[in-house]
Formats: sequence, C-alpha cells, structure tokens
Amino acid sequence: MEVGDRQRYIHKDESDGGGASIRWTLVVLCGVYFFCLLSGYFLLRPIREGMGVQRGMADLRWLFLVTCGVSLVVTVAFGGVVSRLDRRRFLAIAQRVVVVCVLAFAFVRWRAGGEPGVWVGYVFYVWLSVVNLFLMSLFWGFMADIWSLAHAKRLFPVIGVGGTLGAIFGATLAWTMAERIGVVWQLVFAAGMFEISSWVMAVIDRRSDSGAARVDNRRAPVGGRFRDGLIAVFGSPYLLGIGAYIALMAVSSTLVYFTGANIVVDAEEELESRIGLFAQLDLWTQVATLLVQLFVTGQIIKRLGVGVALCAMPIVTVAGFAVLAWVSGMGGVEGWQIFAVFAVFNAVHRATRYAVIRPARETLFSVVSTGEKYKAKPIVDVFLYRGGDVAGTGVERLIAGAGIGLMGMVFAAVPLAVLWGGLGIALAWMQRRKAPAVGEGEGSSGIYSMQSGNAGERI
Repeated sequence: MEVGDRQRYIHKDESDGGGASIRWTLVVLCGVYFFCLLSGYFLLRPIREGMGVQRGMADLRWLFLVTCGVSLVVTVAFGGVVSRLDRRRFLAIAQRVVVVCVLAFAFVRWRAGGEPGVWVGYVFYVWLSVVNLFLMSLFWGFMADIWSLAHAKRLFPVIGVGGTLGAIFGATLAWTMAERIGVVWQLVFAAGMFEISSWVMAVIDRRSDSGAARVDNRRAPVGGRFRDGLIAVFGSPYLLGIGAYIALMAVSSTLVYFTGANIVVDAEEELESRIGLFAQLDLWTQVATLLVQLFVTGQIIKRLGVGVALCAMPIVTVAGFAVLAWVSGMGGVEGWQIFAVFAVFNAVHRATRYAVIRPARETLFSVVSTGEKYKAKPIVDVFLYRGGDVAGTGVERLIAGAGIGLMGMVFAAVPLAVLWGGLGIALAWMQRRKAPAVGEGEGSSGIYSMQSGNAGERI
C-alpha cells in the first residue's frame, strides 16, 4: 500500500488524542475475529464440561494434570513452528488444524451413534482445554503485534466486547442445541465459526501493515530456536511475573470451577442436561461480562490504571467465596438456592476475568518483542496457566480431604489474593518502566495518548 493510498484510507479515522490515528475499520474486524473465535469455543465448552464429569469429580483432577503436560509439549513444539514460518502462515495453519480436529471429533461421535465412549470424551476435554488457551494466546499476541501500547489500553476493551457477544451467541446456541439437535451439530457449527475466524484474521493481517517495514516484518519468520520461549520466560523477571500472575489466576479459577462442577454433578445426571446447565452458566457469565465491558472496564483502566485493574479479580474471589460460604452455612437452604448464589458469584468472577483482567494483562505484552509474543506468550498463557490449574486442584483436594468445605476456600483465597494483587501492581510498574518511549501521557489526553514521534511505529 502506497503512502498516499494509506492516507486516503485512514483520513476518516479518529485520533486517540495524542496524535495517533485509530483505524476503526480494523477495530471492527478485530471484534468480528474475536466474535467468531469465542462463538466456536462457547459452543464446545459445555460439551467439554459435561464430558469431564461423566464419571465423577475424581477423573476431573487427573485430567487437569494431563492437560498441563500436553500444553507444555504443544507450546514448545509450536515455538519450533514459529521459528520457521512467518506470522501469516503459522496463524492460518494453527486455526485450520483446529477446524480439522473439531470435524474429526464430530465424525467420531456420529459414527459411534452419539455414544463414542468415555475416553473419547476425555481426549476431547484435554484437547479443548489446551486449544482454548492456545487460540486466545495467539489472538491476543496478534492484537498486541498490530496495536501500540497506547491504542491497546483504549481498544482492547472495545475488541473484547466483540468476543463477549460471540460468547453469548455460542452459549445461547449450545443451550438450545444440547437437547434438540445433539452434540454432533454443535461440533459442526463450532468448526464453521473457527473457519470464518480464519478468513477474518487473514483480512486483518493484510490491512494491518504500516508501511513497507511492517509488511516485511509480517512476512518474515520470527526466527530463533524452539526453546526460545522457555528461555525468555524464565530469563525475564517481567515475563516470569506475568506467568506467576496468570498461574495465581488459574488457581483461583480452578477453585471456583470445582465448586461449580460439584454443584452441577449433584443437580443433574444426564450428559445433555449437564451440558445445558453448564451452557446456562456460560450465558449468564457472558451477559455479566458484556455489562462490565460496556460500563466499567474502560473507566477502570483509563482512570485508575492497569495496576488497579489487575487487583479486581483477587478482591472478587475472596468476597465471592465468603458470601457463598455464609449462604451455604445457613440452615434450611435448598440446593437450587446454593446454585443460584454460585451462578451469581461465577458470573461476576468470570466477568471480571474476561472484561477487566484480560484486557489489562494483555496490554502487558504490548511492550515485548515479536518473538516473545509468539514464543514466550503461549508458554505463559497455556503451560503456566495449566500449571496453575494443577496447583488449584491440589489446593481443592486438600480442602475436600480436610472436610472444611467452603470456609476452607475462603481461608485459601485470602493469602492468594494478597500475593496476586501485589504482583499485579508490580507488573503495572514494570510495564511503565519498559515503555518510556510510548508516552502514556499524564496530561489532558490521559493514559491513551501517544507521542507524535511514535505515531507511525505501530497501528
């Protein structure tokens, strides 16, 4: 694209207040890309949850351990692929592999007459648990690669709304499909959404260059060695801090997850009914996420900063478990009432995670190199997250074995929240030190401003 053509393309776009033009067509495309990704995932997520508890909670714990091991193998192997392929090719290949796998699961289930066996369900559980984080890591790495830090703080919450709408769409379809047309068609619909997302990603990739240097970077392999991601994470206090933050978040999410799974297992016995119940939880969560994104997220990050945003989830975790423990300890409380309280807690917890924490922590990657985005970031987002899952299952098992129930969750959550929140504040401070040239602007333009000298570096 020539300079004159590019200027004509962006002449209607809006400045971010600091001299950097925002291409809103590209923002919309990024939102559509995220919509399709999360639509596909939330069509599959209730199926995964239902299959994971087919034989009770005991198997769910070792599935977490297997998932952690598989995630390490996949992320290290992907580091080797990234070293040899340019961004456009490895993103397209990764998404097409996911589509083929989903269709393969649909075929196996169709051939088995809808009852492929518990081990197929467990393979699906592990596969989706790895692929989910893998796709999200690639998506946000791609976003951090095409948007500057100043733009990321403003636009990531906006792009996140597209994903939330996709999650609502996918969860609604899963809820209505579960007992009407069956799991096979859910899988086929999900594969279709992933395929559409790959088309949209290709369009974004073509439009996201900012001149010849940008195009050359996009078409060049990232280079290096397959183990560079591991070396980068454990050799950088900043990346290791992000990894520790994500691992602590995973411990929290696992404690909430097992609490909900126990409630659902007690409430329903049939797979389709459990899938429907999990889909309802997903739907309520995404509605709450949308409300938070529209009315809260931007204000928190803009006015209070990334550090405060990263402290939101630790506070919600402690408060939610405290309320749930108090309600369950009351006399005469029925199962549906406990489920209702948990549904609210789960919705607020996950809404905070998706609408506040995710955009805030993804801005942390906007100040690292391209190699770190595509090699180290999957290690952090996938392997260390799943490692946190395993740690969370250990904490949950200790609490269950001690027989102290939800009050034990509260006792575990308090020190976790203190460490977790302190780490979030430290990461925000480190981010500011790593990006002095971005110019976060303390003046009238706020934290989203960019110095005019950097306006052409990244979109």
